[in-house]
Amino acid sequence: MSKILKRTAIGLAIVLALGATAGYMKLRSSGHPQIDGEMQLAGLSAPVKVLRDELGIPYIFASNTPDLLRAQGFVTAQNRLMQMELFRATWRGELSASLGAETLPSDIRMRVLGIHRNGMKHAEKLNPESRAFFQHYVDGINAYIKTYPDEHPIELKAVGLVPQTWTVADLVALVHYIHYTHSTNFKAEVIAQKLIDHLGMEKAREIFPLTINPDWKNAPVAQATQSQSTQLNLAWSDLNIAPETLNHQGLGSNNWAIGPSRSQSGKAMVANDPHLDNRILPGTWHPIGLFTPDIQAVGVAIPGMPGIMVGRNKHVAFGVTNAYGDVQDLYVESLDPANKDHYMDAGRSLPFTVINESIRIKDKSAANGYREQPLVIRYTKRGPVITDHPGLGPKGDKVLVLRSTDAEVLTPQIGIEGMLTAANAADFDKQVQKIDLMMFNFVFGDDQGAIAHRATGAVPIRSGADGGFPRLPPADGSDDWTGFIPKDRMPGMLNPARAWVGTANHDTRPEGFPWYYTNYVSPNYRYTRIGQVLESAQKMTVEDHWKLMHDSRNLQADALRPALIAALENDTANKDLAAILKAWDGRDDVNLAAPLVYQALYREVVTGTFSDELGEDVAKDMLSTWYFWQQRFDALLSKPDAIWFDDVRTKDKRETLADVIRAAAPRARAEIEALQGKDTSQWRWGKAHTVRFVSPLRRNGAGQELLGGFTVERSGSGETVSRGVYDFQKPYETNFFASMQVIMDFGDKDKIEAAMAGGVSERHFQPHQNDMAKLWAKDERRPWWFAPDKVEANARHRQTLKP
Repeated sequence: MSKILKRTAIGLAIVLALGATAGYMKLRSSGHPQIDGEMQLAGLSAPVKVLRDELGIPYIFASNTPDLLRAQGFVTAQNRLMQMELFRATWRGELSASLGAETLPSDIRMRVLGIHRNGMKHAEKLNPESRAFFQHYVDGINAYIKTYPDEHPIELKAVGLVPQTWTVADLVALVHYIHYTHSTNFKAEVIAQKLIDHLGMEKAREIFPLTINPDWKNAPVAQATQSQSTQLNLAWSDLNIAPETLNHQGLGSNNWAIGPSRSQSGKAMVANDPHLDNRILPGTWHPIGLFTPDIQAVGVAIPGMPGIMVGRNKHVAFGVTNAYGDVQDLYVESLDPANKDHYMDAGRSLPFTVINESIRIKDKSAANGYREQPLVIRYTKRGPVITDHPGLGPKGDKVLVLRSTDAEVLTPQIGIEGMLTAANAADFDKQVQKIDLMMFNFVFGDDQGAIAHRATGAVPIRSGADGGFPRLPPADGSDDWTGFIPKDRMPGMLNPARAWVGTANHDTRPEGFPWYYTNYVSPNYRYTRIGQVLESAQKMTVEDHWKLMHDSRNLQADALRPALIAALENDTANKDLAAILKAWDGRDDVNLAAPLVYQALYREVVTGTFSDELGEDVAKDMLSTWYFWQQRFDALLSKPDAIWFDDVRTKDKRETLADVIRAAAPRARAEIEALQGKDTSQWRWGKAHTVRFVSPLRRNGAGQELLGGFTVERSGSGETVSRGVYDFQKPYETNFFASMQVIMDFGDKDKIEAAMAGGVSERHFQPHQNDMAKLWAKDERRPWWFAPDKVEANARHRQTLKP
């Protein structure tokens, strides 16, 4: 989405370019939503009260659930209509009609994936209860669009997006889009295939991802890997759904819960900080409070989705991380040599299913301002062809096909419908087990003291192979997805004896788990650190959880730092680097030089380890995907003379890890000196490791601050609980970090405590565009009110929605 938003910025900047001061004043005075007094909302059965606190968070009080959801849709559209329209245009593959040819690759990707088509099919299968749940929310969105056109954000007009009527299918397609953003396994499969192409299967296996659950008592047995493989000579340019960026998406998060025996309040506590690219204001999440006689909830929602995804209802508090359950497979399929319009399946020649579409592209040079580009999408029985051009492989007779559960698992519910009213942890577990298309790790607790974890999503049971790299179709034409992992057997736990649960995108499979689940998860550094703190904790307070969220201890450094010091402390040119690391406490603090030195050396050492065998391009692809290699590299470090440390280009010498380090040090030093000069006393991690918040009106150049943007130094790294992931190829600006932070103590009946890297509203020149981000930057949290009387007492604005 970053390129899309950049293109959006160009369009929006025109508003300022056309008359500077006049444009500024127009933006400042136009398109602000009404947040006091009365407004009309057709379809309500009774008036609805909307109160807003000092942060602009809306708290909705309705007489019943249909009115509540209708009002939520209305209020969300008030605050986030442009964001919703932009995202809808994204998953429908219609961005180019507004933004031009630059977004054409995104439109092609979405059309080939079929996200909108699958959403429409799925919506038709919803049961009446689920359809009604989403329809009420849709009705609220449409009421705002139709009734209050003069309130629509001026940014919409600038970028050329015209709000259209929303449908239930649009909301379901959003779920399918979330499925796509969670399902990053196909990228890992492409990287694995590139390793096979370059090294052969036997050698490639040595550096395939390593998954380790620290909770296991016994070392894991290597998962079975398909023995068959095919040489494809695959390049990213071959894929018509190639990711917008080749770099790790960074989707992650931490969540944990403690039982009453570990909390000062004597009640369960739940904490969560989802890690997303939240740099574009106002951010991903929309905070909200929801109240009826049966519902009492506060937390954050995804604009376009009713209810809340993180927060607390009357009895249960819950948070999410990405579970990375593998719900995608790439298949290497063969063209019929006698008919290129057919493919071979179990010796039979079958015709491709063909869909013809046309993408409208904004083009000033065209007669009517638009041109049409045809798109032909071909399908086998397993899914869309994603390399639809002259074939791959030595004979040019192969194509890659993407199979994904979102095209096949179209059940009568989405699975979020019961989250607002779940009565206890066991009930919440039952409700989220209905989720098929969002691969979350839910951690949750209830007001009776129970705590639990459950992974969600329909994960296929595969025959014959895991899902780690492109597979060959079964020779007999059978289906090698033989079923799905039973929902009550998905990774999870309830009330463990240790009195805490937690996830950090790591391998959560219980020991002895009988099915392949995934081969692409986070290294376990964050989870291990969370466990270290929680295991020793007693009588934890909200402040204790807050400190853990901001913990910057880098456990990965424990694996490499001793070798760095040993290799460099007698190196005249670089012994000062060793001294800096020797004095380091392992915390990635903004005020220290050591984290900068460590990260620079870490990058150069892994680059030096793999580039000779893989070549620069393949090594770049692999290393840009952090989760693919980090745990495996740590395992290699335990064998300093491993063959991977040998430079294959030096025929008469066998290098070791120490040699790689000594060769990497000058490169790391040169990089740091280019950034911060030669004086090591002036080096600081915070100078390099920053988060830059921006408005879509202006992402770069002068005037960013005028439009709400600002930059903040940030402790932590990709390896710490306080997360700050940077692009491996473009260090060290942070692009994935804690998008929000929340701590929920059942001993506190008045509030939850939270911070959010953004704001409530997308409207410019309002404080609620970035006021929460400024608090987040200072590591400050605020109460989000849970008790109705506290909402009343802290209301700054009062609005009534009338039938």
